[in-house]
Amino acid sequence: MKKNTDSPWRMIGLVGTLGLEVVTFIVAGVWIGRGLDAKWGTDPLFLAAGILAGLMMGLISAAFTLRTFLKG
Repeated sequence: MKKNTDSPWRMIGLVGTLGLEVVTFIVAGVWIGRGLDAKWGTDPLFLAAGILAGLMMGLISAAFTLRTFLKG
């Protein structure tokens, strides 16, 4: 039996999931970066690195989620 992938609710859920994954990783990167900056006194360095790392990890995670969704 074929799954119904044309549901608008399913698409809304996918978009929400992808956005939440990216935002969660960015927030985690900011939190870790600020903590490392406070520990070592390198104020903007680890914050910027954390934002970029969080963005990259979020996009990778979103790509895996999208690939899994499109397979099904």
